[in-house]
Amino acid sequence: MNADYPHVGTGWRFPVTWDGAGGVPTVGGEQVVMQSIGLIVRTALGERVMRPDFGADADRHVFEPRSEQTCFRLAFEVRQALLRFEPRVIVDRVEALPAGTEENRIDVTIEFRIDSHRRPTSLVLPFYREER
Repeated sequence: MNADYPHVGTGWRFPVTWDGAGGVPTVGGEQVVMQSIGLIVRTALGERVMRPDFGADADRHVFEPRSEQTCFRLAFEVRQALLRFEPRVIVDRVEALPAGTEENRIDVTIEFRIDSHRRPTSLVLPFYREER
């Protein structure tokens, strides 16, 4: 897989584990980019001491109502964070929609390309809203 995207590089596989030889398993290519997107989306602003502006802060929406405004804000903030913190991808579309009949879930669909001449790839991240 890394042969398709040599410019992307490799990184630690998340969640971080140790292999039998005392090393850390790694991933490369499209997989490392997808992990990076997940980390950006799930990181709260201020969570990283040395980079307090890093992340999309998406989890702060868990107590908000499942409305059009919440979906719009969530999609907008995810898109802005990806444009700012993941320069290896071209973001084609970010869409947040209520997930069918589940009242506590919003699915965020992210369509991106690693290169402008590659085929689009999608990643769907579910968010569950906590009941009060």
